[in-house]
Amino acid sequence: MAMLVKSYIRLVLACYLGGIGPGMGAVALAQPAALPVSSCKSPDSLSVISAEDLPALLGKPIRQITLLHYRDQQLLSITSQIDQRDSEGHYLLNGKSAADSRTPVLGPNDEIIFRLSDRGARRPSTPVSTEQAALVEIEVNDPQTGQTGWIYAAWSGQSANAPARELIRYSAATDSAETGIYKISFSSRHPFLIENFHWRLATGGWSPDLLDAMKIRHQGNMFGFIPFKRTEDDYTSRLTGVKTGPLRVIRHTENHVRILWSLKTPAVYIDYVMMPDSFVMDTIIDIPFNLGLFFSGVETLTTVDWRNAPALPELTISSPDTTSSLVVNGQMSDRKHQFNTVSGTRFSVHSTYGSIFIKLDIPDDVPIQPWLYLNDRLDVADPPENQPGQFGNVGYRTTGWENIDTEVRHVKFTTCMTAAEAEHGE
Repeated sequence: MAMLVKSYIRLVLACYLGGIGPGMGAVALAQPAALPVSSCKSPDSLSVISAEDLPALLGKPIRQITLLHYRDQQLLSITSQIDQRDSEGHYLLNGKSAADSRTPVLGPNDEIIFRLSDRGARRPSTPVSTEQAALVEIEVNDPQTGQTGWIYAAWSGQSANAPARELIRYSAATDSAETGIYKISFSSRHPFLIENFHWRLATGGWSPDLLDAMKIRHQGNMFGFIPFKRTEDDYTSRLTGVKTGPLRVIRHTENHVRILWSLKTPAVYIDYVMMPDSFVMDTIIDIPFNLGLFFSGVETLTTVDWRNAPALPELTISSPDTTSSLVVNGQMSDRKHQFNTVSGTRFSVHSTYGSIFIKLDIPDDVPIQPWLYLNDRLDVADPPENQPGQFGNVGYRTTGWENIDTEVRHVKFTTCMTAAEAEHGE
């Protein structure tokens, strides 16, 4: 995805003597390790670090961990967030860690989050002081801009009192999240589906709702000869937990699909990790039997059908795997049919409000084949949906699901938003 900024961090573990301030000095350094980080392209893009790469902080109470940057010749606290996860990648939303049920402590699967723009200068070496504290130096290099900066992580031994600049807000009453760029809300009946999408306008208000429906479709054969087709109406879904923070909001849903009569699939968990300029839809696949024993030719459509209204601006769809942009007009063309033959993972949707960049991440060991998908036909309904016909119904068709084994797998959709006035091209 062109809007994703490839970044790399180098972690250098340093033990310092002295309090958290300009009087600390280094006494030891470990070998640096290069780690990949992804971020959307905006001033509020986030960097995410796995806690296992900060061994000096493992086992420390989370509330006592602070992130800092070096500016104006001093170390200053910055807004940060720590989200806990278990060994299978599930986010822990109840504030408890697996290692300590009373006080959350940092575990190796946890994630430490900060704004990329909060990087500061590198702190110079200073004389050793008397009190002891651990400080981890994190070098963050953005190869797209060539800019390098540093962040410092510390355990203070007491509850941290860091500033919290809230960049995302969540409303439990409406099950919605809003940032300085976008606002999304979720379906009350199917909380794993986005129901509304609005752009933040330069005037401070919101655009009209641009979304007709987010859609999930499954089809294939059972026992080799019984065709089946399932839509979101065949799902039962419930919101099981939400974690709010100044930088990210995480929603956890548990979902089941009707197989036959009242028989349903095992739970499919879908997490939405929402950030100031982006969100990730993480589908966690944990099926205790091989799908291929019962199903064949299974394919899934995951798409967004846009709203068709005269007052809304024109939409265009493009992909780095195709040669030209496609205008959404409710009519298919040869180039739109060709879009459906591309085995790709990236596409984008553009209007005068802004651009939405979407990337599908399938791990190498997951035997699913991705295809781009577009159906732009106002004369063809696709029930259940809010508006008849399909207006730029775009997303992914994935095949080969019957080949998935019984291991826990994560399939992720990453969506980055760039408002029109902030765009710099794809």
